[in-house]
Amino acid sequence: MGKRTEQAKILFRDTKPRDTKHYSKKFAAIALGIFSVLSCILAALGVLFLNANFQDTDALQAFVDKNYLLSAIALVLICAVQVIVALIPGELVEIAAGYAFGSVMGAFICLVCITLGSVTVILLTRKFGRRLVESLYPREKIDALPIINNPKRRNILTVLLFLIPGTPKDLITYAVGITDMSVPAYLLLATAARFPSIIMSTVGGHALGSDKFVYALVAFAISGALSLGGSFVYTRIIKKHRNKPKKEEGEK
Repeated sequence: MGKRTEQAKILFRDTKPRDTKHYSKKFAAIALGIFSVLSCILAALGVLFLNANFQDTDALQAFVDKNYLLSAIALVLICAVQVIVALIPGELVEIAAGYAFGSVMGAFICLVCITLGSVTVILLTRKFGRRLVESLYPREKIDALPIINNPKRRNILTVLLFLIPGTPKDLITYAVGITDMSVPAYLLLATAARFPSIIMSTVGGHALGSDKFVYALVAFAISGALSLGGSFVYTRIIKKHRNKPKKEEGEK
């Protein structure tokens, strides 16, 4: 028992980022840009394929039932890419998962995909460094994140930021890569916190696929309201942090 406890502590212990080759911000932006363009091309081809072959819900459901494993693998890749390419809205992928696979299985597949995408993002960030993150987001936006400027409370803040709908979860995932937070700890905290919002989206998608438009509308309305509220709370948190140094200087 004691050995297992010690192994668990080692697994979830923060690790100092290793010294890696320093890539220029331009190189990081080009590499990510190429990946993003290729991903968008594949997404466009996928939309054209769906539009050409599936004119109604029944046809799509029949295809998924007949090619369940292939469809699940395709969704895993799409959802994982969505995490890496932060421009793609994750909610749309989650709704599609619920539409095609049902609320529970769709949510499960999304969690697996997000895990794969998140690990890829963290490994990429720790390979290319902060320049990769800054090629996507302004430096002041990164520095304002609570998990960056408050490492002592990083774990609880990670749970809160992923639990609250409307927060920039893709940015937070990239930011984790430039901290010393262990990957297993991040996955455990973020996955558990993500689940409520994911299940809400897949429930709405499943309702659409079942032609229960009233239930879908209610689910999307609740999700939208929570996202707006979460965005407001997140904005207040960021503003509070930005004003804090100024107050401290004024007190001195």
